[in-house]
Amino acid sequence: MSHKKSNHIIHADSVKIAAIPAVIQTKDTIPTQSLFQNNLLEPKNSSSKIHYTKYDYWVAGILFLSFILFTWLYVSNRKKLNQIVKGFFIPRVANQLKRDEFSFTNRVSIFLWTLFVTSLTLFLSELLSFFKIPPLSENLALSYFIIAFIIIIIYLVKVIIIKLFGYIFQTNKEASDYILMIYLFGNTLALILLPIVISMLFIKQVSPSIFIYTGIFTIVVFTVARIIRGTIIGVNSIRFSPFYLFLYLCALEILPFVIMVKLFLIKTN
Repeated sequence: MSHKKSNHIIHADSVKIAAIPAVIQTKDTIPTQSLFQNNLLEPKNSSSKIHYTKYDYWVAGILFLSFILFTWLYVSNRKKLNQIVKGFFIPRVANQLKRDEFSFTNRVSIFLWTLFVTSLTLFLSELLSFFKIPPLSENLALSYFIIAFIIIIIYLVKVIIIKLFGYIFQTNKEASDYILMIYLFGNTLALILLPIVISMLFIKQVSPSIFIYTGIFTIVVFTVARIIRGTIIGVNSIRFSPFYLFLYLCALEILPFVIMVKLFLIKTN
């Protein structure tokens, strides 16, 4: 009797258990519309495709070159770098560099001027982009080369004119002192402008306007300091006429700066 009752109970339980999946299957097999059909996310191509990221490799190449130059200068000529930076601000150190025959043909000066041209080229390119000024060429690489070429020509013409004025007015010593000051200006500015350019290109958490205006302020301060040092060189010379000094400052320092500011304002407006 008990054996039959237990069989009956087991059979009843098995019936209940068998009935549960039947209900679930009935619910799961109800046809419904798929969430992955009739929407904007439908696949257009089932095969894999390579995703190309648009990146300015010219900027990376110029920065890589600048970093190599700076690393080499810092490792092999650290003492000379300290003298160059001090020479721009301290006349006594500048005179010592002149006695050591420091000039543009010096290896350290050549690498520093290359660093100055590359850093200033990148900064001016970002400056044009920031103020939405059309580039000098539709080809970005060509635009960089044009800016670098203009920088080289400006300073080359400046040095030639200074040497010519020194020969005409018999002030060769004063001309050499001011040319040395131009070298020190570019060499020192290169060391300060490089971290500003790197921060401007890679630090995205800070507004680029901060680095842009910091770079502009740095260039203006260094330019004013160079003009003041040049004026002091001319005033301290008994062979240099104040009229010629004023003529030189207006022709080669103040006038080009005013023209560049005027062109910049025209482009931005």
